[in-house]
Amino acid sequence: MPAPSSCASNDSGRSFFDHPRPAPSTPSSRSARSTPEGLVIPPIPPTNDPLVVTLDTHGHRVFLRVSDAPLQVDSSHVRRLVQFNAAPVPKCANCAELAIDCSFVEAGIPCPPCAILGIPDCDWTNPYWFAQNLRHCRDAYIRHERDSLVTAVREDHLAPSLFEREFERVQVWFYASAQGAITRFLLNARATRDLAVRGYGALANASTDVAHLLRFLAIATESRMHPLTLQIVANRVQTIIASMMS
Repeated sequence: MPAPSSCASNDSGRSFFDHPRPAPSTPSSRSARSTPEGLVIPPIPPTNDPLVVTLDTHGHRVFLRVSDAPLQVDSSHVRRLVQFNAAPVPKCANCAELAIDCSFVEAGIPCPPCAILGIPDCDWTNPYWFAQNLRHCRDAYIRHERDSLVTAVREDHLAPSLFEREFERVQVWFYASAQGAITRFLLNARATRDLAVRGYGALANASTDVAHLLRFLAIATESRMHPLTLQIVANRVQTIIASMMS
């Protein structure tokens, strides 16, 4: 499993991921109206935060679209976002409740214990958790870039009049990565949703051995498998018994 990437800047001063922004040139002169003290420092997080989850008319959870030019889902920057977890020791709520080891693979993919136990609500597949994770990453990255731009202005490496333009480019770059990450999260979630439950259901439906299915139910109950899976197998047992008695 790849180690989660950090969204904060590292010791060398590089930010979360390289921004394709050329180094600003030194301005030839500075007017009295364009001193660093006159800069309006953008707040972090932004006032109208686009990284949120809302409900559509059908009650489904949806992300707001944050970029019309997203990076590809296999981009290294997108992978960094979906493989990052803000928790110091990532453990979903289900594993914490069961007091078992958890393993974070990638946003949108349930941890192995939740997948094996057929638990449908692993934190790592929750859109609200992922939006919060993206906000954490965004704030760390943009704060680093913003502070670097402010320093560039103060040290005469960037014309104050160019500050707003450069800061906008920083935001556009991040949100292009975030939109790609949202798409990858949704693809992961759709591909893995109820995968184990469907598998257990297929195995149960393929079996006509009541004793075998009852042993499975006993072991599954002891292992605290999700009730949905238990019910699917129990229904299969009832169907077989009813067929034998008819």
